[in-house]
This record gives sequence, structure tokens and C-alpha cells, in this order.
Amino acid sequence: MSGRRRPGARADQPSVAKLKFPPSEACPDCGRPTTACLCGRLEAVPHRLAVVILEHPQETHKWMNSAALAARLFANCTVRVGLSWRNLEAATGRTWKPSEWAVLVLKGEGGTGDRPVAVRARGEQLDHLDELRGIIALDGNWQQAKTLWWRNPWLLKCRTIELNPALASQRAQVKKAGLSTIEAVGFCLAHLENAPGILDATSAAYRRFVVDPARDAFAKTAGQIPTSEV
Repeated sequence: MSGRRRPGARADQPSVAKLKFPPSEACPDCGRPTTACLCGRLEAVPHRLAVVILEHPQETHKWMNSAALAARLFANCTVRVGLSWRNLEAATGRTWKPSEWAVLVLKGEGGTGDRPVAVRARGEQLDHLDELRGIIALDGNWQQAKTLWWRNPWLLKCRTIELNPALASQRAQVKKAGLSTIEAVGFCLAHLENAPGILDATSAAYRRFVVDPARDAFAKTAGQIPTSEV
């Protein structure tokens, strides 16, 4: 999710979240800028649940986009770029039932009594998740995510996963409890699979391969930026 400028940032500075690189400078394999190429630099993190990220086309060549990193970091992760798919199978490449998938949604700020991750079906919270086989994340800013949601009505047949993160995102967010796509996926997997190491690996990789390179690129194009901008 793209962020907005935080207090203290210069008003004449464009947001780091909007900084793009030319497609001609993208690595043909990983899709990241050649100066921040991911090829051969990551060890995949194992996990049980399949991950599918539906990426809005306008996000692909943004420095702060994390979908390409997610595809390399998570051992069972697929990124699909587009606006709409005719059905669940077309989007995920699998013939699983809608009840075997859950879509990530952000609920709140980890308030008292809220579960960090809650899986629901028709509004009812589920405690037994044996049937759950995969999660779907929508990659884009808030408006882009809404577009993906409404252009793919079959998503309504899936379960939902409400995230109530207590951690702060490493990038500026429109909403206080917002997370980048890769942070949301890592947070979800860590809780559902009882594997906190997944979140640790996600946070470290996101900082090293996305946030820091994006800040460096921004500094070269718009001057030095304050830490709070990202």
C-alpha cells in the first residue's frame, strides 16, 4: 500500500512510495532495478500455505513495491499482474475450492482483545483451519486494492483473514495500522503457522532489498530524505 508524506517531510518532495524506475532498467529475471537485483541473493523461506499476490499494473515498476521480493523470499509464492481474472482458478493457477483460500484484509491496530490474525467465513470467526491451503494478497495502494477487489467478485466466495498488526510498517502508510504487501504476508504466515522466524526474515529482507535501495534512489533524484519519509 502506498504511503503519504509524513509530518516533517519537505512539501516539495515527491513521496518515496511513488518513485518509479524505467522498465528498461529492470532485471529481466527478478523484475527489480538492476542496481537492486535480487537474483542469487536470497534464500527462500519455507512455509505451508500457498501465497498468491494479485498486483495492480501501476505498482510493478515502483522502487517501494515488494511483490517481486515476496516472489523470491517465500518458497511457495506466485505474483500475478493485472486488473481482473475470470475466476479463482484463473487467478491462482489452482483448482482449489474458494473455502480453501482466504483474502488478506486490514482490520485495525491490534487493539485489546483482537487476535493478530483472524480467519472468517461469512463474518464468523473460524478456529479450525485444517481446510485452509492458501492466502491471497492484493498489491497496490488503497484505491488500487479496492479496484482489484471489485473487479474480481469471485473473491467474495473466499474466506477473509483480518490482520490486526501491532508492529509498525517500515514505510509510510495512509492508515496507522497499514503494512506493505510483503509485511502483511509475512505477518500472516508467521501467526497462522506459528513460525515467528518468517516475520523476522521478512522484515530483514524488506529493509535490505526494498526500503534501503529505495531511499538511496530517492536521495539521488530529490536530495537527502529524512528517515521518517519511508
